[in-house]
Amino acid sequence: MNANENKKLYIATVGTGASGADIAHALYFSINQQNPDLALFIVSKKTLAETFPFIEEKLKTTKPNLSYSYELIEEVNEFETLHKSYLSLIKKYSKQGFRTKNIVVDYTSGTKSMSAAIVSAGIAADVNTITYTYGERGEGGRVKSGSEKITSLSPTLFSTEKIIAEAIVLFNKNLFDASIEKLSSFNDYPHPDFTNKITFLIQLATALSYWDKFDFNLSFETLNKINTDQKLLDEAHKLSVGTNKLTQAANVLKEKKLNNYKVLELIANANRRAAEGKYDDAVARLYRALEMIGQIEFEKVFSCSTSDVILVNIPTEYRDEIKSKFLDGKDGKIKLPLYAAFDLLNKVGNKTALLFFDHYEQIKKVLHLRNNSILAHGSGPLSGKSFSEALDLVSLLAPKDEANIILPKFPMLK
Repeated sequence: MNANENKKLYIATVGTGASGADIAHALYFSINQQNPDLALFIVSKKTLAETFPFIEEKLKTTKPNLSYSYELIEEVNEFETLHKSYLSLIKKYSKQGFRTKNIVVDYTSGTKSMSAAIVSAGIAADVNTITYTYGERGEGGRVKSGSEKITSLSPTLFSTEKIIAEAIVLFNKNLFDASIEKLSSFNDYPHPDFTNKITFLIQLATALSYWDKFDFNLSFETLNKINTDQKLLDEAHKLSVGTNKLTQAANVLKEKKLNNYKVLELIANANRRAAEGKYDDAVARLYRALEMIGQIEFEKVFSCSTSDVILVNIPTEYRDEIKSKFLDGKDGKIKLPLYAAFDLLNKVGNKTALLFFDHYEQIKKVLHLRNNSILAHGSGPLSGKSFSEALDLVSLLAPKDEANIILPKFPMLK
């Protein structure tokens, strides 16, 4: 373990004050409150000569065991230069093993530019605490000895809010793994006010990441954790996310048996891939949706699957033909491809199959697109136009809302 990992570092800018002694007293008050292992004072040549001796004397007599040092930075008015210098200084000590969660910066003393710069550098470096000593003002506007009070803020509040906002942008683009990575990217720890929110967002992103990869079992289990954890559920309600509806849908999607929810999810998944510009992936999902529509209808009509056709369930006049064409010599099963399944359904008057053949010339384009995709037998990319045409045709055959089959959309977070 690094020797400085658990040590507390206190960094303060040093101004001139009225006599130097008043600055020493104010900084001592702050140091006494923070109880650091190392105190670092940022001084100019002037304050090194006029103020630092008072600080040193105060510390030697009251805190003889405290390690302290100073850093000479001559600039006192140019904010940008000061910000860069102070930030570089904080980073230097971070490299020496001091963790940002153990660093405190104090802006009680110094010029306005020095105070502004140490605050901005502290926020940029995501230090744990920024402090300021205030109290009743006396002559010259100086804080009266004995009236001192400390006010502090935590920059992790700002950095946590920023990281959450960036994670939500990724989430709303369906980049769930990237969102989880962002929410896990805190240098040390997030601001405690956001612990429940971050946990909820990670859980929700994890559930939808599984969902997007068709692992509906793990998606359901993760969503269920949200619904059974009151703290997470409170966050879900706060963000107006319908996790109950998502859980119910995931419960249906995780069934091994084919169902129309899975068809709708394939189409929704295709739309999400298209939104990312992944048109080959999107069209592959549409092709599978079209194939699944035929498989579901086939099972409804013939009470068997297209991958294991039971001949006695098929009208007598079609048995010899499908057996001769589609019998798999390896396992002895009769397996019907997409077109053959719809063809047999069409012959017995199935409405979905009739619709399929009413638009077969256009549907052939979908089949052609899939075959020309690099994910099948082709070598080039598909376009957004190709996807839109395929989507329109597959949507014609997809189950409709009036059949009471509605798949909830992924939530958009704010």
